Amino acid sequence: MKNIILIGFMGVGKTTIGRRVSAELKIDFYDTDEYIKKCERMPVHELLQKKGPKYFEGSQRFAVSTLAQNEGVLISTGGDTVMDAFNVEELQKNGILVWLKASGETIYKNTRNSATKRPGLFRATKEEIDEMITLREPFYQKADIVIDVDHCEIDEAAREIVRRYKALSTDKQ
Repeated sequence: MKNIILIGFMGVGKTTIGRRVSAELKIDFYDTDEYIKKCERMPVHELLQKKGPKYFEGSQRFAVSTLAQNEGVLISTGGDTVMDAFNVEELQKNGILVWLKASGETIYKNTRNSATKRPGLFRATKEEIDEMITLREPFYQKADIVIDVDHCEIDEAAREIVRRYKALSTDKQ
């Protein structure tokens, strides 16, 4: 059974939606950022701050390659995980990539009160968020499934992922 890999920008709801999908399908849920936090004993934003981007990249690769070895689980990734070709390759080996796509406005609304959790977005304007999304879109477009979360509720997005995952899983057997 293939893994479900949730990709997308910070604040699109990967963790929240991922937990709903994993509960619905009765499969294990993993979050790469939480895995890194557990291994490194500090939150991702703190790790980046204290040890730098190169160290973080290594931690992220370790988390991805370890979690991707599972079968039939859901993995929620950090917003920039798929910007690294190594991570994409590892995740695609046994995974169906699901891009939770959202506008800058949705991201802004979802993240404006989470400065400590997402320091990269602290005080970012909608326009700056749009620019960040535009830079990452080519990486997100590698997804097998795209779910636009701008105009649907969390439960609706989760149901759509389950439906499309089951359809894809059936087609590939």
